[in-house]
Amino acid sequence: MADKSEKKLRSKEDDEVSGRDGEAVSPELPVGIITDILVRLPVKTLLRFKCVSRPWRSLISDPSFASSFLARSLARQAVTSLVSISDLSQPGPSLCQFFRLDHQTGLCAPVPLPDMPSNTAEISEGIHGFICLDDGGLTCVCNPSTREVAALPLTNPDFPDDLQGEMSSFATLGYDSASKQYKVLKTWILYSPYGGVAAAHKVLTLGTNSWRTVDDCPIKFPWDDCISEEGAIHILTRDSMRGNIVGTLDLASEKFRMLLLPEGVRAVKVELKLFRGHLALLESRRLRDNNTITLYVLDDYRSRAWKELRMVLPRSWKEDIGFPPRSLRISIPRNGSGDILLIPTIIYKQSVAYLFSYNVESKRVKKVQIHGPPFHIFYQYRTLSLECRPFDLVDNILSLNHV
Repeated sequence: MADKSEKKLRSKEDDEVSGRDGEAVSPELPVGIITDILVRLPVKTLLRFKCVSRPWRSLISDPSFASSFLARSLARQAVTSLVSISDLSQPGPSLCQFFRLDHQTGLCAPVPLPDMPSNTAEISEGIHGFICLDDGGLTCVCNPSTREVAALPLTNPDFPDDLQGEMSSFATLGYDSASKQYKVLKTWILYSPYGGVAAAHKVLTLGTNSWRTVDDCPIKFPWDDCISEEGAIHILTRDSMRGNIVGTLDLASEKFRMLLLPEGVRAVKVELKLFRGHLALLESRRLRDNNTITLYVLDDYRSRAWKELRMVLPRSWKEDIGFPPRSLRISIPRNGSGDILLIPTIIYKQSVAYLFSYNVESKRVKKVQIHGPPFHIFYQYRTLSLECRPFDLVDNILSLNHV
């Protein structure tokens, strides 16, 4: 009798856990508690859990759940970057391959994103973990976390018919926090054979099919860097007469304005970054000679007040790196702990690749060997060089279908 009672009890418990219709349920746990548990899990696990039952699929696919998940991702310390690797030595176009690089362990895992020709494709990191790929005619928005890719409607610049020349384009993604909409800015630069330069700009709101023309833009030169933050897209370019300039697109009004740069950086090579939530200009021309990196941080956006932050790396770092400092790309994770990453841009055959992490507070440099990318694939025929370009990577469960 005891055995039969135990079997009945177990059968009843199994029914409660698995459900009469075969679907997994948790009758004793409120939805809020289930959500609080699920929101702490990795994206890969959540994608598998969507197959558990229809209620779980609905819950994990809900945009409000994605918002809670993204908030936690943005609050966590950044430990990974998206790295694109392409072969620079081939005479023809080579394809970019993408990897997820862990800053702490140096491990790289492949990320299946579209293959893009490295000589024509422009890649921008976008915002909230989404990235934007542009290959002239084709523009895509990608979510590396879910491995989704969305091709945007085709569009062309509104240049006059009699204006001819060589043309290039780039696109970047931003987020309008007022309307809670993602918007893509696409820019075309046309070089006249007679020496003139023309530019055209269009904006598309994700989830729609119509591009809108943006007028009165000061940017008529190739872009050097682009940063998206809440409510704005900042583009660094170089005017042959005025030097470095930054044009800012306000995503709510879709109007451009100029950002006045600090004295002393208008004529030198700088990079556009985000440092602890603030727009910053990074200048590294003295890195090779005296180990110095200088950041000009926009401390107060309204008053346009810039603050200079100078960092001196230990002398030993160049001995550890083993190749010229100019072969590095400097990356600053958006929500990092004050670390500045130095990642090699050139990797030669049979060499060992390292990333270097400089902590602003402790002033120490950490050396981490990079493992995982199949460099040997590129080395089949000759000694080749590769370019590694790091992009900020934030986990985001939001489907591009719900943007």
